[in-house]
Amino acid sequence: ITDPIVPFGEQERYLCFFSEKLNDIEQERTQIPLRPVELTRIGNKALEELFATLPTIQLHGSLAVSTGLKSQVSGGMAVSVAGDRHPIQTVVEQVDPKDYEAARARIQDESRVKSTENTIFLLGRTSPEMDELRGDIYRCREIAAKYRNDPDQEVRDYCNGQLDRANRLNADLQRHIKRSLMLGSFCFRGQVTPVESLSDDLHDAARKQLASVASQVFDRYAEAPERAGTDLAERFLRVGNLNGITSQLDPLGLVKTQGGQPSINVEHRALISIRDHIDRVGVVEGKSLASRFSDPPYGWSQDTLRYLIAVMLVGGVVKLKVAGREVTVNGQQAIDALKSNNTFKNVGIALREDRPSMAMLALAAKRLMELSGDMVVPLEDAISKSAIKLLPELQQRYTSLSGRLRAVGLPGEERVETMGRDIADTVLTDGSDAPQRFGKEESRLYDSLVWAGEVKNALEQGLESTLRELKTLWEAVESLPNTGIPGSLKAEMADPLVQLKARLIPMDAHRSAADFNSRLTELRGRIRQAAESMLAEQQQRLQQVEQELKRVSEWPELSVPEQQELLARLERLVLEVAPDLVGLKALVNRDYELQGEVTALKSQIERVGRKRQQERIKEEQDKLAKVSEGKRVITRRIQAKAQINSLQDLDAMIQQLQKLRGELEYAHAFELVVELGEDSGNT
Repeated sequence: ITDPIVPFGEQERYLCFFSEKLNDIEQERTQIPLRPVELTRIGNKALEELFATLPTIQLHGSLAVSTGLKSQVSGGMAVSVAGDRHPIQTVVEQVDPKDYEAARARIQDESRVKSTENTIFLLGRTSPEMDELRGDIYRCREIAAKYRNDPDQEVRDYCNGQLDRANRLNADLQRHIKRSLMLGSFCFRGQVTPVESLSDDLHDAARKQLASVASQVFDRYAEAPERAGTDLAERFLRVGNLNGITSQLDPLGLVKTQGGQPSINVEHRALISIRDHIDRVGVVEGKSLASRFSDPPYGWSQDTLRYLIAVMLVGGVVKLKVAGREVTVNGQQAIDALKSNNTFKNVGIALREDRPSMAMLALAAKRLMELSGDMVVPLEDAISKSAIKLLPELQQRYTSLSGRLRAVGLPGEERVETMGRDIADTVLTDGSDAPQRFGKEESRLYDSLVWAGEVKNALEQGLESTLRELKTLWEAVESLPNTGIPGSLKAEMADPLVQLKARLIPMDAHRSAADFNSRLTELRGRIRQAAESMLAEQQQRLQQVEQELKRVSEWPELSVPEQQELLARLERLVLEVAPDLVGLKALVNRDYELQGEVTALKSQIERVGRKRQQERIKEEQDKLAKVSEGKRVITRRIQAKAQINSLQDLDAMIQQLQKLRGELEYAHAFELVVELGEDSGNT
């Protein structure tokens, strides 16, 4: 076989003579140049298959620790072979036997460096057989790859035989590597350990070495050696009362009981580690915190970390920042934030340095008790729960208050809206800031709730109806005409109404219900007086209008029934109303109607009277024309005093002349004879 001239070799595990063609291919195979990169790859692949199952141990019976595998050529970079994400990596290096001691000293120094503190070095010796095996494997695979699609079946069989031979050689290579490493040494943080001293099996020795290393790499895992369930944090928070916490909900025993009173052991080592880290970096996101404590030296699971944060929240050690709001108490916001790793990653965690004082808690509990009527224990958690129970009820109770204030003209609409926003903010954080909102000396929310309660009670006890009527009355008065009795009432009430509006401006205006009732009574009285005066005035006006109608020159032209009908229409304008705002408005409107109706009646009298005068004059002229040969001169006579000494006589004369003028207006020609009586005999 070793003689290149003889056409003899191995095929399908049998020795045989090659044909001339196969002999040429075999000669070609022996001449394939070796590539160092491919030889290294073949060695790494054999190493990967040798450690097909990566060494794994259980730390404290709960943390599974595996080591990754890397291969390093002397003087070169370590190349990942398998498990590159594992915190602990095993770097395998094989060197020439004569360089073994120097290499061991080198990696011993290198293992003490900070960057390799979690790295296990495994040093072995190379051998010529290993180099030959890698070279032969490479040539077998290369020649098979070149001729595997040859049409000659004999050649294809040859290629299959080369691949089988490569697999057998690879198994031999793994045995040589295993033997080399068994005779080598582990090195971790400067400590060198012969492989054979741990076990006569390479995998078992690697696991024992890993067990020793893991306890050093994860030296703080023992602070919380528990793989918590995914829902443990949520279940812990939902209990709501430390008295109900069991060992299943608190596997690390963080809740302790002293004197029958349960509390959080804030001095537990795991909680101290988290607190120290947050203290160094300030506010930290859940994602960053989980990354920090899942890596060495802790190795805690994210579920365990969420459980620890939940305990610290209940203990008042930390506060959460969710959607820009601070959550300091156990509630639905906290549960939603810590219920899963996905929701936890965007939650901010910070140390809580603003815990309320006992005086603040006592004052907050007192105020909540005043608002709710229920006993409130002066503890932060109890105050928050009481606020969350009470505030939505109060918000619902006062939801319509803003509109009611606006309707009656009372101030405070903006204050009600601000109070609603404060309540919403408190509810959104599960009452986290309730102790501060209600426990400060100046509590805006508490003062607003007390004020809202007073306003609502005042409105329901009659103030709302009083103010509504007052508003209706003053708006009606301001809309009255500026003349006559309405104008006088408007001017008379100008100053009282200004004072009334000024009294509605202060925030405590609701406390002046008695004053508003007095002003309402006064305004009602003034309106009643104005209505009564206006009613009397209208009745007197109607009497005057009746005389005016009778003085219309055409009035005598109407028949008695017609005159009575017109006077009846006038009488129907008389309005009988109650002496109140409605009556006053009706009288104002009737006054306008009265003016229009009087004008219409006068027009009707004049129109009817003139028409009849015209008909009568025409008829008279026609008669004259028949008896007087076409003459149509109308003659009229009046008697008048030669000397008039009173307005009454003057008015009578003027009325008589106006009547004649209206009648003679329709004549073609007329003759007016004025007879002067008494002291004059002239005509």
